[in-house]
Parts: sequence; C-alpha cells; structure tokens
Amino acid sequence: MRDLFISYSHQRDLPLAAAVHKGMCRIGRKWYLAPALKVFRDTESLAASTDLPGSIQKELEHSAFFLYIASPEAAASRWVREELAFWRDHPDGTAHSRFLIALSDGSIEWDETAGDFDWDRTTALPREVLEGVFRTEPLWVDLRKFRDSTERSLVRGEFRDKTTALAAAVHGCTKDALDSEDLRQRRTFNRARNIALFVTVTSTVVAVLAFFEASAQRDVALARARTSASQALAARALDTVGKDPRKAAQFALYAHAVEPTGESAQAMAQAVVANDSVSRHLQAGHEEVNNFRGTGHANATQVAISRDGGMLAYYSDFDPDGQERQDQHIHLYDIRAGKALPHLKGEAWPQDGGEMAFSADGGLLAVETPYNRIEIWGVPERKVLRTITASDGSALAGAFKRLRTFAFSGDGQRLAAGFYSLDEQQTAYHVAVWDVKSGRVLADETAAGDGITLGFDPSGRLYALDQEAGTLRSLARDSTTWGAKRQIPGLRVQSGVTVSLSEDASTAYVGENRNEVWDLNEGKRIGGPGGEGTPALTMPGAKRGAIYAAYGKEVGVYDASLRRERVLGAFTWPVRSVSASGDGRWIAAGSQDGAVSLFSGYSYRDGTPLPNEQQVKPGDLAEDRRTAFRTTGKATDVWAVTDEGVRTLGRLPLELTRGAQDRNTVSASPDGGRAVVAQGEELSLWDLRTGNRLGGPAGGHRGFRLLAFLPDGRHVIGATSAEIQVIDTLTWRVRQSLPHEDGQGRAEAISADGTTLALVQDEALSIWRWTAERGFEQVRKVSLKPVWTFYGHDAVVSADGRRVAVRNFDGRLSVLDVASGRIVHSTYASTGGPSMAFSSDAAFLVQIVESGEGSGLQFWDSDTGEARGVWAVGGTAPRRDRELQRLLPGRGGSVVSFAANGGVVRRTVDLDAWHKVLCGIEPGELPRSEYDRYLSGLDVPAPCRPE
Repeated sequence: MRDLFISYSHQRDLPLAAAVHKGMCRIGRKWYLAPALKVFRDTESLAASTDLPGSIQKELEHSAFFLYIASPEAAASRWVREELAFWRDHPDGTAHSRFLIALSDGSIEWDETAGDFDWDRTTALPREVLEGVFRTEPLWVDLRKFRDSTERSLVRGEFRDKTTALAAAVHGCTKDALDSEDLRQRRTFNRARNIALFVTVTSTVVAVLAFFEASAQRDVALARARTSASQALAARALDTVGKDPRKAAQFALYAHAVEPTGESAQAMAQAVVANDSVSRHLQAGHEEVNNFRGTGHANATQVAISRDGGMLAYYSDFDPDGQERQDQHIHLYDIRAGKALPHLKGEAWPQDGGEMAFSADGGLLAVETPYNRIEIWGVPERKVLRTITASDGSALAGAFKRLRTFAFSGDGQRLAAGFYSLDEQQTAYHVAVWDVKSGRVLADETAAGDGITLGFDPSGRLYALDQEAGTLRSLARDSTTWGAKRQIPGLRVQSGVTVSLSEDASTAYVGENRNEVWDLNEGKRIGGPGGEGTPALTMPGAKRGAIYAAYGKEVGVYDASLRRERVLGAFTWPVRSVSASGDGRWIAAGSQDGAVSLFSGYSYRDGTPLPNEQQVKPGDLAEDRRTAFRTTGKATDVWAVTDEGVRTLGRLPLELTRGAQDRNTVSASPDGGRAVVAQGEELSLWDLRTGNRLGGPAGGHRGFRLLAFLPDGRHVIGATSAEIQVIDTLTWRVRQSLPHEDGQGRAEAISADGTTLALVQDEALSIWRWTAERGFEQVRKVSLKPVWTFYGHDAVVSADGRRVAVRNFDGRLSVLDVASGRIVHSTYASTGGPSMAFSSDAAFLVQIVESGEGSGLQFWDSDTGEARGVWAVGGTAPRRDRELQRLLPGRGGSVVSFAANGGVVRRTVDLDAWHKVLCGIEPGELPRSEYDRYLSGLDVPAPCRPE
C-alpha cells in the first residue's frame, strides 16, 4: 500500500516532481525511520496505448492519495489524462477527497457560483476529464515560481512551506502540527546523532592526535630528506658542469623536482650555462667503457652530419636499443624538425668504428663496414642502394682491415677512400675513386704510404694531401686523371697523425700534440691552439679557418682567422668522433662510452641576438628604458626596445641634446603611436606615425625630468626637485603630486607595465600602485636600515611589481617583497654596476658585473639575498665588445642586454624557462643507480614529460 501517487509531465516537470517527491518523504519523518511517506513517481516515459500499463494501474489502485502536478503540458499528456480518469472513476467513492494539486505552470480558477472550475480561465487541468467532478475546490498549492528555479530548500523557505501543506493533507493533520512534529523529530535526531558523534569522537581523539603527531613527524622527516636530496643533487650538478654537462642537466632537473631550493636554482642556472652550446643530448653514455677489443681496438661510436645541416646519423657499440654487438643499427635524427627518424638496420661496422658521411642534402649516407666495404644507403628509402668493395679486407692482417681515409662528394656521385689490399701476396696501399651509381672504379693507384688525407670541395673536386711528402693534388669533378702535385713548403707530418682539409683545400689542421693550422697556399703555419694533447678528431666547416675538434673529453671550435678557441661541450669519456655541417652551425660528437650530443656553433649562453638594424646603442636609451632616440641634424629618430628587438616608431622634427643641464628625453606611449618629449623646460606631445605635434602645455615645467608614459597612454610621470608629478597629456594639468625631494639618497623606479612606482628617500623605500581611477596610492613603506643609502643608490622594480631591489652606493643589495613587506639583504656587497633587472618570475635579481676576464651576469636569490653564481658572457672578445652596458626586463623568462657595441641580446634567466631549456636538451630519466643513491625512499617523478 502506498500513501501517494504523483502524476506529472515528464517533458517539463521532472526536476520539480523530484523535489516534491523528496519533500513528501522527508517532512514529518521519524528520526529512526525513512521515509515519512511511501510515494510512487514514475520516472520513465510511457508509450501511447489504449490502456494504462498494468504496473501503473496497480500502483493507482493501491495509493491512498493522488497528487497532480498541473500544467498545460500535463493536461495535454494522454497518459496523464488516463491517470486522472482512473482516479476520477476510482471504485472508492471517497477518492475525490484525496485529490491534491500542485500548480507548476498555467492557471487554475474556481467558480464558486457554478461549483466547478472556471474552464474559460483554467489552462492547467484537462476539462474533458475533470469537468463536473468536484463540488468543492480541492486542495492545491502554487509552485509556479519553483518550476525553473534551483532554490527548493526543504530546511526553510516558501517551497518547504507549500510542500508541508501537501504532506499535512496526506498525514491527516494540520500544516502547523506537521511542521512542529518535523522540527521535534529533527531535534531528536540531532541529539541522537550528536551523542553518537561525541562517543565516536571521544573514543578516537587520542588515536587521531597520535596519528597527526606521527604524521607531522613523518612530514618533517620527509621534508628534511627531500631538502637534503635536493642539495646533494645540486652539489653533484655543480661538480659536473665542466666535466659532463649532460649529467649536470639531469642532476639539476632532479634537484629542482625533488625540492626547489636555492641550491637547486643555482644548479639549474649553471647547468644552462654548461649546456649553452648544446642543442640536444641524443644518447646517454654507458657510464663505463669495456676492455679494448683485441690489440689496440676500442669501442665504436661514430657520428656524421650532412653538409646542409639537415640530417644527423650516429651509431655506437653501446646502443641502448640492442644488446652489445647485436641488433646493430644506425640512428637518424632530423635536425631541422628536432625529432628522431626510423633507424637504418646495419649489419656491422669495424671494431673501432668506421667512416660515415652524408651527401650534402642528407639523401645518401655512405657507411664503412667490415672489411673495406662501403654501403650506400638511401636515407628516405631506408635501404642499401649499393655496396662498394675496396678490397678483400678479410685476408689482411688485423692492422690493415679498415679504411685509412675517406671522402664522399656533396652530390653523392663519387666516393674516394684509401685502403690496403693484397697485390700478388704483397700488402699495398691504394687510393681509389668510384662512381657511386654504377660502382665503377674511376681512378685507382698505389701510394708509398698511408699518410694521405682526402676531401671533396662543394664543386665536386677531390683533393689529396700527402702529409708525409708535403704535396697537394686534385681530381676534377668529371676527370679520371689526377692533376700535378704541388709542393707545400715546410709541411711534413708523419703517418698516423690526424690531418683535416678545409673545403677549399686552402687550409689544413694538424693534430696529434701539434694542433697546428697551416695555410697550404702560402705553405706556412698560421696559428692553432698548440700544446700537447690526445689526437684531435676534426671536421672542417665551409668557413675558412673554422676547426671543430675534440681534445680528449672536450669538443671545441678554433677560429684560425681570429685565433680564438671556444669549448662547446664535454663528456665523461674521451670523444671518439666529431662531425660538422658545412656552415659550422651544427656539430655532433660521440664519446667512447656511447654518449652522443648535438651542439650549435652559436652560444646560447651569450644570448639570442635581436634585430637592431638601426644600430641603436645603450646611450640612445631614454629614461623609461623602453624608448630609444637619436638626433641627426634637425630630426630625431625614435625606437621601441623590446625583447623582440629594436623597432622603429617614427621621426620627429626636433633637435634634441643629451646634456646634463638639458635633460632632453622621449617616452613613447604603450601602443607606440605617440610620444611625449621633454626638451629643456618644455613638454610636447607628438604623433610618431606622422611626425606632427599634437599639443603641449601653455607654460613650461621647470626642472621636470620625464620618466615614463603610464599604462593608460594618457598620463606621464616625471620628477622635479621637490616631488613626483603625474601629468594629463590631454589637459596638461598636474593630476597628482607625490613628495620626493632632491637629495643624494633619492631614487625612483617604475615597473615595465607602468603600474608600480618605487621611491627611495631618507633611508626608506615606499611603493605606490597606479590605477586610472585613483592614480597612485601608497601600498607599502619600509626602512632600508641598516643599509646606509645617504650617498646614492639605484632601484629596480620587477615586471609585475611584486618585488623591488635597491642597490646602495657600496654595492649592498636589498630586495623587498611588496605583498608581505619582507626585506632581505645580499649576503655580501656586489661588484656589479647600477644596471639590474628581475627575472620574469622575480625569483632572481640579475646584475651586470665586470672583471678582468670580461662581463658577466650575477644572479641573486630574491627570497634569501644569496648569490647564485655568475654567467660569464662575451668570451675572449676585446673588452669594448663584451661589456654589458644596460640590462632591461623581458618577457617569458628573459632579460635584454645592451652592449657597448650596439648589440641587443635576449637571455633566459628564470626557473621555468631554464626547466624548459634543460628538458629540451636532456629529457632522459636519471639512471637507476643514481636514483637509488640520492632518492631512495622518495617518490620523485621524471622532471621532463615524455614527448
């Protein structure tokens, strides 16, 4: 038996019906029973039929009350009308008195005179079903305002009140009585619940306290363990930056991942510096080197780059994709796309690693295989197109079983090699040239010794340098006959010493402890790093005099024309192979334990050069540090300086000077369309696109020093001897004045977005925030004591205004966190100058420093004031070329520096950007042995997401 049957429109009243259903079950419920009423509500649509489904009819027969949720949709519903008709014709004659209505839409009007509904105005009831059925008005409540509302509270309010009225009718009591009983049951339930909760809480409080105490101790111990692990990994990273930058990057990334600390930040910075010329670490080292194979043979690692710099190939005995000496294959890497390609399935290579070279466009790859054979691979096809056999090397003694020299023409049509063969049971040394397409021998001759170096130039001419005889000759592209030998005076190099030719055969590089560069046209030594060292493995570039070589564990470049060396990178084990693109942009190297890295001929640490075709110099910068101007004759050019480079804004018909008395300066609006010019005591507004004057104040602004445009593009800010003024460029009235008197301890700085102003005076630092509605409002003021600022200092604000740094005249730095008011001081006085900038995340304060070795960027931790190391920049260039004159804040984790020579460079300086850089060059996971050593018991996911 059910207490109530609910009939409603499934099309429009399902949420309302569900809320009413819930209320009928809850209101008046005894605290130990549920629910208060047994209610039937069909939640499924019924198919049209001539008779009601049997289950619905059964529920109607066994329900005491009928609730109709009235609406025009329900009145039009056939199955709702059938439910109403059943209740109308109910065999129990008293059923009509148990008919309830909840109006959800439309209207219901009762006509007292007719004793029936007013069917002309009633739209929510089906007339054909209910006309003449009722003699007195049945109970109904108006729920129309709750049909589409989410406010249907059963705790208090109008919906609860109306639902209670319906429930009271079913319960057979007044609404007030039911409401009181419901409240009484709720209080009883709450008391019972509270007693149960009290007992439960009381019985567990000691266990909970003990748990939290243990958890707190565990958390403290875990935090200490993570911090210790981070510091240990950071120390390991700093220890390896000069020995193995790849490992340094891994250690730094994991140090930051396990727990960000000041030490991990320093490790990240130094790892970026150590990897400044690295484009990608392609393969990790084996971490150890096996014993030599037989007599005088070491493990193989070989690399090759196409002349156009598009493709890289490499292989190693320590290939992580296959077991040692099994499943050997050659890896391919698309340098332009920055992704690995499907590898080439090779059979084998010589014990020490054989020669390997691309055609200029990377379409063909020539690979030496045992013994004295060369496979020509079609790179796009991933298959061997031809195998050229130089000699039957299997019959030779072990010392003669591999090529001695090798060259592959850029067009892929000819191949040359030097090799031993058995000629009438005698071992002879040959130099041969083949047509690659047909495999035909174009030239083959014996030589007295194997000290011969071969090389093709871009035109396809082949050169042969006999280093022992000191002679040079060539073979034209379409010829099969060698030209006459040309003697190179003074050049005599014993066999076995590594010698490389430049592409035009004008320069030779001699390794093996000599490390000399020779001009073959003049026949004289023209430079070289000199000194002793292990044999240098080299590859010349197209640029005359650029030598790429490995000295033991380091890979470097030597520019013979500038006589300058630069280290590109280092490995844990000695380098076995080096290769470079024709323009020297890309250099690959592989070490004896299988590590392979791709380097760039450009130094990322020295920054990304930005466009500066106008040769804007630091002295051209205006006070706002984002506008530059230069006067030539009677006109002044104006530029914007951003982290995208120098952009021309326009030309003004003005002759501005930069004398200390004149204080002439320019500030461009944020959109670059207008500029305010301060010329002497006169201010003026100009259209930079047309060069037309837009206006200016009637009188002068005596002693006004223009600082910057504000973000709204309407107001400018400047300083006088007694105050800071905000001037409206539409009315030229002073909108706001801030006290700021001249003095040796005075300084001001504005954030890059123009919203935060920092003022230093009387050993105090005050911070002001700008809004267009209220102007500048002071948000913070702190004392700079014990830092003495009376004799002058400098200030800088982070791009977002979160932090402010002040440099005292003695080099002491103070950094303020504006939100908290916390201020920290540098751990020692800096040697840097006044040019400073925050990283974009404000984690670091970056400062230009100078030393006898050159310029550098000093990093300071903004949270602690601790020094985090120095980036040396400028290499060994003359001092006037390497000085960093100005430092400007950039976006996306960078700062922009202005050098004395006019160069504009963007450098990456914040943690997020460093993380991205290091993951881009070394995304691999820490070896298990290293992970267990530093991170045992800690759950530290890999810092770099897989690609």
